[in-house]
Amino acid sequence: MPSRFAPPADRAPALREFRLAGRVPQAHASPNAVSRPRLTGLLEGASPSLVLLAAPPGFGKTTVLAQWSELDDRPFAFVSLAHGENEPGAFWRSIVEALHEAAPDVGESTLAALDAPRVVEDAAVPELLGDLEALDGELVLVLDDYQAVESRACHDSLASFLEAAPDNLTVTISTRADPPIPLARLRVLGELLELRATDLGFTAEEEAEFLNGALELELSQESLARLHERTEGWPAGVQLAALSLAGVGDRAAFVEHFGGSSRHVVDYLTEIVLDRLEPELRTFLLETSILDALTAPLCDAVTKRSDSEELLGRAEQANLFVIPLDDRREWYRYHQLFAEVLRNELLRSDPERVPNLHRRAFAWLAGADYTYDAMRHAVAVGETEAAGALLLERWRPAFARTRAESTLRCLGALPPEAIRRDARLGTVETWALSMLNRRQEAKLALESMQATGSELADEQTVEIGTALVHACFPNGNVKQMLSAARRLDRLSEEYPPEWRPVTLIALGWAQFFSGHLGSVRKPVEEAIALAPQFGHWLAVAVGKSLLARVCLASGDVDTAEELAREAEEVLESEGLIIRPSAGLVDVALGAAAAARDELPEAVELLGRGRAKLRVRGEELLLADALLTSAPVLRAAGHLDDARAALEEARGLIDHCPEPGALRDRLEEVAHALTPAHRRISPDSDLTERELDVLRYLAQGLSKREIGDALFLSFNTIHSHTRSIYQKLRVSSREAAVDRARQLGAL
Repeated sequence: MPSRFAPPADRAPALREFRLAGRVPQAHASPNAVSRPRLTGLLEGASPSLVLLAAPPGFGKTTVLAQWSELDDRPFAFVSLAHGENEPGAFWRSIVEALHEAAPDVGESTLAALDAPRVVEDAAVPELLGDLEALDGELVLVLDDYQAVESRACHDSLASFLEAAPDNLTVTISTRADPPIPLARLRVLGELLELRATDLGFTAEEEAEFLNGALELELSQESLARLHERTEGWPAGVQLAALSLAGVGDRAAFVEHFGGSSRHVVDYLTEIVLDRLEPELRTFLLETSILDALTAPLCDAVTKRSDSEELLGRAEQANLFVIPLDDRREWYRYHQLFAEVLRNELLRSDPERVPNLHRRAFAWLAGADYTYDAMRHAVAVGETEAAGALLLERWRPAFARTRAESTLRCLGALPPEAIRRDARLGTVETWALSMLNRRQEAKLALESMQATGSELADEQTVEIGTALVHACFPNGNVKQMLSAARRLDRLSEEYPPEWRPVTLIALGWAQFFSGHLGSVRKPVEEAIALAPQFGHWLAVAVGKSLLARVCLASGDVDTAEELAREAEEVLESEGLIIRPSAGLVDVALGAAAAARDELPEAVELLGRGRAKLRVRGEELLLADALLTSAPVLRAAGHLDDARAALEEARGLIDHCPEPGALRDRLEEVAHALTPAHRRISPDSDLTERELDVLRYLAQGLSKREIGDALFLSFNTIHSHTRSIYQKLRVSSREAAVDRARQLGAL
């Protein structure tokens, strides 16, 4: 862009004598470059003391600078330091030449001063600052490829220059590694504008604009999304993918497999990054590339070093595609494509070393309780039995905390055949799938376990695994649930003691659903006593809620409420209140509130319980909650909700292979909710208001008293009474009341 400063005619010839050819580049954006308004918008017109663009190679730093310079009204002085300027005199000569190119009033006397030895800070820099302060307009100085500068003297002189630079100058540094100048101080003062890899990377929209807009590759939305996921927005990675796509027929298939083994990516990162690293850091990157996440102690264990923290810091400062995963800079990861290139290079150059690296990673991660990550390293070297053994050792505590998702994720680290040949792992898989209400998958896993048997365990292991699933996840089959729970009770010495509280709770529920309420207390009380030593706090809460239900059935409301409150306290103290099984505690609390005629609270608690149990998806538990709720909703005046609960319960029970005592409970609740006139005779049309009048007639109230109670006139009550007599085919109050009682209407 042309300068706004007019060059004095008498100074220009003198300056030409000092110019070094090629040191003042002209920055231009490529015609195919994607417009980056979100970045240039931040830069255009900004005037901090320092703008820093720090990112690994290929993040388009120079392109962004060129686009900025084309949009901004200020003159730009570009200095390319790609070949290194490691002597202060040459370093500042390049800067002064660039500034003079942009603003001819700057630099002539400074260049003359630079000819004298050891005068950079004492004479040349102050002289340059004086020229800059004398300018009327603003100026941007760009130092590109600053990572090539290695001289401490150059860094120190630039830091001094920045400290004293006038407000009309904005210095911009583009670099692969953070420069060793006081960035923290500028950051605190608000005089630093930073753009790093996360800022410079393509957004999905920018990537699509480049590939389908500028290059017209016509990729599908699925391919664009996949490519963005693989490149993580790395502009050079996108360009390398585009270069590879140019001669490809099946572009979707290419994108699906594009990664760190792609030829152009390998060539670029090897030449631009790996081949330029010092041997120590290069070896460290290769050895730690087997890790998905890096922290200094883990890297020390894998590499047998003691300075991994320092090396990780150096790699991050050098912007070697190292991405911090937390604010404390304790955990990192490599960019996906860079990690793949490193792993491929490690396999190519030293394949014998790889298994031991994985074994060291397995040992450290297992010791630090990173089960999934540890298992992946064991599987990577074919040691699947070690991976499976670790899961079998660790999964029960996870199950006690109801972490089915993490358990299933760990199973995913194993080959499917490893699960199929070990009934213990098959039980884990079936349990986790059942906990997540993935019924069909759980059924298939159980059938596969039963059909395959177990190479690594005896037949009793298969029997116990099957019984555990049937007892704890009955899928509507009370008979099978009770049989399985009793079998587990008999075999209690044959499986780990951590399971005992769970199997006893299952036995209690099986007795409850079978209608054997007198047999519930003993196993459940034993479960509540055992569960705390294994951390099974949910079993404690569920057991107390079940005992509360038994107490309510016998009319002991006080004890029931006390037990339900204790169960709620356990859930709250252990952070389990939102778990699906916590709905059983809500139901017990709601039933106790209803027994005390606290209907609004009962309705709320029962509704909350039903909502949680729907997530769990077990028909028996939800049907029980619905049958408990329906009469309470009816008593609270929510007739439609009561009928809806009844019909939902009916649908669930009809779907159950063997619903046990729930079928009889359904009929009892249905009878209680059915309007009396429908129970009296199929063709009766007794209205709800007539039923109200009938109840008052049974209490012996006069027609006038009934009218006062219902806010109706005497004549209206008289009409209702006559209609009741006609419909019941009687002629007196006493006969109507007797007839209604005979038929269950009262």
